[in-house]
Order: sequence, then C-alpha cells, then structure tokens
Amino acid sequence: MVRINTPELERDGDEVVVKAELSGIRPAGTLRYRFPAAHEPSPEAMADALFPIGLLLAMATDRELVLDAPVSPALLDQSATVQDVFAAWYPGKFARASLRGVTARTGATPPRAAKALSTFTGGVDSFYTLHQNSDAISSLLFVHGFDIPLAHKEFRKVTSEHLQASAASAGKELIEGATNLRRFLNPHVTWSTMSHGAAIASFVLLLSGGHGTLYLPASYSYADLFPWGSHPLIDRLWSTEYLAIHHDGAGATRVAKTRAIAHDPVAQRHLRVCFQRTGEYNCERCKKCVRTMIALDLEGELGSFSTFTQGVDPAAVRALGVRTETDLAFARENLDFARERGRTDIADALSSSIDTYLAGKTRPAAGTPSPETAALRAQLEAARAEVAMLERRPSERAWSALRRTARRLGRSR
Repeated sequence: MVRINTPELERDGDEVVVKAELSGIRPAGTLRYRFPAAHEPSPEAMADALFPIGLLLAMATDRELVLDAPVSPALLDQSATVQDVFAAWYPGKFARASLRGVTARTGATPPRAAKALSTFTGGVDSFYTLHQNSDAISSLLFVHGFDIPLAHKEFRKVTSEHLQASAASAGKELIEGATNLRRFLNPHVTWSTMSHGAAIASFVLLLSGGHGTLYLPASYSYADLFPWGSHPLIDRLWSTEYLAIHHDGAGATRVAKTRAIAHDPVAQRHLRVCFQRTGEYNCERCKKCVRTMIALDLEGELGSFSTFTQGVDPAAVRALGVRTETDLAFARENLDFARERGRTDIADALSSSIDTYLAGKTRPAAGTPSPETAALRAQLEAARAEVAMLERRPSERAWSALRRTARRLGRSR
C-alpha cells in the first residue's frame, strides 16, 4: 500500500515546513513543502494537500492508498472521476486504486478565503492569466523544485529576481515555495503529461487558508487538448469546499496569448519560456524559445524583449523541425500567423517542417509488410493451423498434401 502519515508543521525562522512520511513505494521518505510562515496552513489543508500526490502514486503502482488524516469530502468524492480519466488516458500505466484507507473529514467546513492566486513562472501562459485576471488575483506562486530542480540554486536566484520584479510591477505578492515532491513522483509518473497539475494543486491547498481561488494557467487551447498533467477535465477536481480551482486561458491559442502580452513592458523585461536548464534565462535554441520568438517577431516586438538577444533564423526553424503532436499544434498556429503577416521566409520554414512530420506519420514503418505479403502470410498461418489439427488426428494422405501447400506458400513469401 501507499501510506502517508499525518503531516506535521515545523517552523524555521520566517518559513514553515510541512512534512509527512511516505512509505510503501520506492523511494520512500519524507515529503517536504517549504513556504513563508505568513501563510501557515491549517491541519485540514495539510491533510488535503497530500491526497492528490498519494492518489496518483497509488494508481501508478496499483496499490491501496492509506492516509492517516481524514480529507475533504469533496476531494474524496471527485477522486472517482480523476481515476476514471487517468485510467482511460493511460490504461497501461494507471489502475484504479483502493481508497478504503482514506476517510472523509466530518464537522464544520473551513471558511473560503476571498483572495485569489495564480501560479507564475514568468512564461507566456503565466503572464496571460495574470493579464486576464489582474483585478481578481492577489498573489502569485512560484515553487522551486517544479520546473527548476532544487539543486539549481544559482538559476533559482536569477529566476526569483525576475519574478519578484514582475510581481512588484503588477502590484501582487509573490509567494515563493520549495518542495521535494518530484523525488517521489518522477520514478512512477511523467511530470508533464501526468503529475504536474496534481503537484500544483497539492501546494496550493496548503495556501488555501488565505486564498479561496486558484487560476491555473492552461498549457493548451481547447482546440488542441490531449492527455496532460494540467487539463480542464482534471484541474477542477482537485477543488475542495474551501478552494475553487479554475483551468484558465484555454480559450486562447499560444499565438494569441503571446500577442496579448507582447506589448507589456513587464513581460518584455522578464519573460522566461526556456526549459533546457542550461543556466541561461532563455537559451534561444530550444523549441519553446524558438516558437515564442517567432510569434514575437511576427508581432513586431521581438526586439523589445531583453530576455531574447537574437532574431529568428528560418534555417534554424527548419532544422528544429516538428517531432510531436504538440510541436505540430504550435507550428500550425505560427504558420497561420506568418501567412497573415506575409512572412514567406518563416511560413516556408514552418510549412516544410509540418509537411515532413505529416509525411513521416503516413509512411509505413520500417519492416511493415506489403498488403500482398501480409495476405500470403495469413494463408500460410491458416495452412499451418490445419496441419497441426490433422496431425492430432492423423490421416497421412490429407495432411501430407496440406504440408506441401504450406511449404509452397512459405517459399512464395
């Protein structure tokens, strides 16, 4: 079974650390969440925060989940749908977990706070959600240990400075936290496609004493949905009686979001989209950097962004190529925008990459037999099956003739 003990709260100067022992899987150990003491959580919030993590781990390891502390009745009720969705998305990976070891909390429901927050990494989705909901959002959350590993302290410092400046310019509080959740999740589930939404919900549940709403920036538009860790089908199901989670921004494409923030001076100074962990704020070579640079260039604002230092090279766009359905969705958006702007250099590079990818999808894989060969093989297997049957009921004349037929078909393959 996957077991998580009752969480404990430890004070460490101006921060608090929520700790809970996780056992039953490898690695086992102590889950830790660290954040400012001004946002000290209630025992109920600490218990609820463990549920999304425990549920995914139990499903991925085909085990029962046992939580020592009772959890939100809403969270427990909604978990049936969470399990349905993940089991349908990844039938070879997730199985429904037994929740006999999880009890629903009874008694008074904690009050729902008036403030709202949004996760904020300094990326396009984060800036867009902040722009669209600026009047509602009070706080921004960045968690070290999610997209920046805990060991990368220098890069965290650089990123933190950019995020603090962004939050100050927007008049919002930046809440910075840290967690080792990925140490336990990564051996069992894929971060991007499976677990990052649950991890975000887990951390935000700890902050729900002061925030009753989370605006969770969407990764993709409604037109390009596929199984992903943060998804409109799933995110809302991590809500409780005192926290409402909204999957925000899926009504806009990535190009539309980029254009919406392209003229914002704060985004121009602090936008971060890179995921390569090279130590550079934006490497300007990876697919996320390049596709963002394309949209900014087509909008006429790339030169205004100090976090990008070079222009868009069509040859580099062509060389980067399209390798996944995600790449395809973003390449098509940029292709439409390039054609709208009359940028044939960018359009030709994107079109070539898209055509190459689509041709590869329709081309038979190496070793795939032709229809004629496949038909002959089927005949051969049928003849062999008849031979085997007759050998079990011998009739020398009948089965020897069939064996000759089988050998003849075998030579014609």
